[in-house]
Amino acid sequence: MSILKIGIPQYDYAWKLSRSRWAWEFLRRNPDFLEDAARHGSEELSVREACRSITIIRPRTDQCDAERWGLAFFPDPFLNGFDANVFWSAGIYPRQVQVQVGPCAPGEVCDIYEKTTSVCRIFHLTDTSGRELLLLKGNGCVVQVRCTGMSLLAMEPVKMRFLIEGGESLEEKYLILKEAHRIYGDGSIQEPVNWSRGALILRNALVAYDCHAAGLSLRDTAAVIYGKDRADEAWAGPSRSMKDEMRRARDRGIELVGGGYRDLLVQSPKISQAA
Repeated sequence: MSILKIGIPQYDYAWKLSRSRWAWEFLRRNPDFLEDAARHGSEELSVREACRSITIIRPRTDQCDAERWGLAFFPDPFLNGFDANVFWSAGIYPRQVQVQVGPCAPGEVCDIYEKTTSVCRIFHLTDTSGRELLLLKGNGCVVQVRCTGMSLLAMEPVKMRFLIEGGESLEEKYLILKEAHRIYGDGSIQEPVNWSRGALILRNALVAYDCHAAGLSLRDTAAVIYGKDRADEAWAGPSRSMKDEMRRARDRGIELVGGGYRDLLVQSPKISQAA
C-alpha cells in the first residue's frame, strides 16, 4: 500500500475517544474477530427508533460468539469508535458508568434525562440477559452506561442519578464522571484537535499497526506520524530514538489487536481520559 493512503488526519476523529472506544478500534482490526463478525448480520438484531433521538436495540438470538469477544452483540466492524454501537459486557468492562433509575414524583423533572435527551444521541440495549445498557453519543464522545433499578422502558416517568461501580478511589471515580460529562459539550463548536498524552500513545499504536498491516516499514510509519523530512533525518542520524519509538508503537498495536484491547477496559487510566 502507498504511504499516501495512510495519513494522520484520518485519525483525528479519535482524539476525544474513551478507552472503551479505543478498545473497539483495535478489536475491529483483529482477523479472527472479523471472520466471526462476518458470520453474523444485522438481521440478528431488532432495531427501532423511539422518541427524542432514542434508538432501541434488542438481540433476536443468543450472542455467544459476540460474548466471547466481550461484546453484547456484533457491531459493524467497518464503523469507527464513534459511529459503531459497541456495547461491552460487564464481565470485561467493570469500570463503566452506572445510572440508578427510580420513580419520578408527580410534576418532578429529571434534569439528567432532560439534558441527555436534548443534546445526545441515545442507543438503548436490552441484552439477552435482560440487562439495560445505554450508549450516549455527543460532542465527539461516547459513554456506555449500565442501568439498574427500574426499567427505562417503563410506562411511568422515571428519574436517574449517575454512579460508578468498582473499587476505584474517589479521585478516579470523579475523573471518570468528569470525563463522561464531556458528552454534554457544545458539539456545534469546532474544537482544534488536542491529543492527550494517553490518546496520542494509542493513536500512534493504531497508526503503526495499520502501517504494519499495509506492509509499510518502520521508516514509512515514522513518515506518516512525523512527516517525511523528520523521518528521513532520524533514519540518517545515529540516534535510535525515533526508530525505537516506532518499533514500540508497532509492537503495542499488534498486542492490542491480538487481545490486549481487553486491558483498556479493565485498567484504570493513569491520566484523565473518558470511561
